[in-house]
Amino acid sequence: MIDGLSMQAIQRCGRAVFRIVFGLRISVAGRVPRTGGLLIASNHISDMDPPVLGSCIPRTVRFMAKSELFRGRAMSWFFRQLGAFPVNRRGVDRTALRTAESILGDGGALLIFPEGTRSMDGRPLPPKPGVGLLASRMGVPVLPAFLHGTDRPLSALARRPRFSVCLGRLIFPEEMEEAGRSGGTSAMAGLVMDRIVETGAEAGLIRAERSAN
Repeated sequence: MIDGLSMQAIQRCGRAVFRIVFGLRISVAGRVPRTGGLLIASNHISDMDPPVLGSCIPRTVRFMAKSELFRGRAMSWFFRQLGAFPVNRRGVDRTALRTAESILGDGGALLIFPEGTRSMDGRPLPPKPGVGLLASRMGVPVLPAFLHGTDRPLSALARRPRFSVCLGRLIFPEEMEEAGRSGGTSAMAGLVMDRIVETGAEAGLIRAERSAN
């Protein structure tokens, strides 16, 4: 994996390119922790989501990527250098879960997409319980993020709409624990997905509809 300083340079370069080419806008509602374990949870509408969102976080970010992307030796090397690791989306991938726990336990930042797959129409999908399981086990804050426009890159060239990244307010472990007491990991995942949607709604990018869970 690329070292931290080089990764930060790549992030800055990527952010500049996305701003120039796709009109990237970034809004931040609260504090983004610069150190310590951090779980970043976002909606998922495009294969461009990881690099776009990763470029907007002011620290090195690791992320899960579908295992199909790691089949070729060259592609596997490339994605691993960028901080990605494979996850098998069929069932529970315990190897990926252990990797995720190791990253968070070592004080790293991890990006996941609670829906588990891309939304083809931009509407929020029911979240998988994995985000709740990770948050419960690791006791780290969750940063909700909302992406808009990345599914329409050609339209973004004309700024109709432009790429937008909205970073919401942190969900602290105590709030996740309270949700877990009432409904387990599914309720925690639902809380995270609801906050993702609310983050987009506060930015005027989506209606404030609660996720199905």
